[in-house]
Parts: sequence; structure tokens; C-alpha cells
Amino acid sequence: MTEALIELAHVWKIFGEGEAETVAVRDVSLTIEKGEFVAIIGTSGSGKSTLMNQIGILDTPTRGDVFINHHKVSDMSENERARVRRVELGFVFQQFNLIPTFTVLENVEIPMVLKEVEMDERREKASLILDSLELRHRLNYYPGQLSGGQQQRVAIARALVNDPGIILADEPTGNLDTKSGAMVFDILNSLRDQGKTIVLITHDPNLAGKTERTIRMQDGEVV
Repeated sequence: MTEALIELAHVWKIFGEGEAETVAVRDVSLTIEKGEFVAIIGTSGSGKSTLMNQIGILDTPTRGDVFINHHKVSDMSENERARVRRVELGFVFQQFNLIPTFTVLENVEIPMVLKEVEMDERREKASLILDSLELRHRLNYYPGQLSGGQQQRVAIARALVNDPGIILADEPTGNLDTKSGAMVFDILNSLRDQGKTIVLITHDPNLAGKTERTIRMQDGEVV
């Protein structure tokens, strides 16, 4: 029996008004089941990143409803939405979004700091996750001392450290060479095997073709 973990019902996202109005997402309804590995694919400007911002509750829809794990998040207060992001979601971005003045270990600890986890527990959990991603020898390095592939693995460790059920990966291989990109994809695949729900945003049909299901976006609509 399948279980809907993410559900969008008639979601619209409109920017601007009047002649400047732009419809970025147009009446999108979709369901992603628990444990699925889904790719959302489209060219630049197709609306796929705006759609990810709705799924990741980084933005609110102009119209329509978003449900995460059966909770209607589109009506929540910002504090409630922030709590859902901390607990339910892990984010991996194309640009890594690591803090350059923090060490690898400190970057991975950030989500646990927000949850007020004790320092010793933070250090232990961050170290274990980095070890699993073959980065234990880089704990005290800074992001600028790492390769792109290593930085993305640090970003994945940070996304995983609070054990979210959903991983949202926005062009996670976009800035990587072929070998590093393949490693990052393999990590995402292994997370799916561990029961995580993975949503991959990509413009690359080859990458999308390796996932279980592809949702194609064009001009703000699912086609």
C-alpha cells in the first residue's frame, strides 16, 4: 500500500501584477509517494525550481494547497513552516550553500544547532555522517579547501543530519564533473534504498532517466 508523502492540489505561483504578471507555476496537482525517487525535469524557466520551492515550503503558493506528510503546510504560520522544514525536509543545492568561514564539521552541525541539540551529540552525529560519506579526514577543513564533489557531499551530510524523510535536491550535480556527479547520484540512490523520499530537480534527461519517475515541466505546467 502506497502512502502520499507530498501532495500539491491546484497550485499556482504568480509573480508581479498587471502587465508585469508572470505565471511561474500553473494549476499543478501531483502526488509523490513515500520512498519514491522522482525527478522534476524542465528547461530553464519551465517552473521546476519554483515548484521545488512550493514542495520545500520555501515559498507560499498564490493559490492552491501543499501537503507534507498529511499536514496542510500552505496555511501554516512561518514558525510552523520552519519547524516542518527542520524536521521533515533536507535540502541539497547546486551552489552547495556552505558557510565559508565554518569548518566541514561546523557546517554539518548547523541544522542541529537550530534544533538545540547538545554540542557533544552534534559532534558525534556530524562525524558519523561525514565518515559514511568518506569525509572523516576533512572534518576541520574549510569549504574552500575542498573539491566541488567533496563540498556537495558535505551539503548532503548537512541535509541528512536531522534524519528527514524527504530530500530535495536542486540540480545537485550541476557544478560537478562527471565522476563527482555520478558519486552524488549514487549517494541519493542509496538514500532512497534506505527509505528516504528523493525529489531531484534537473534539466538533464539522462539523470532524470535513472530515477523511478519523471515529472516534466513546461511553461509552468506539468506536461
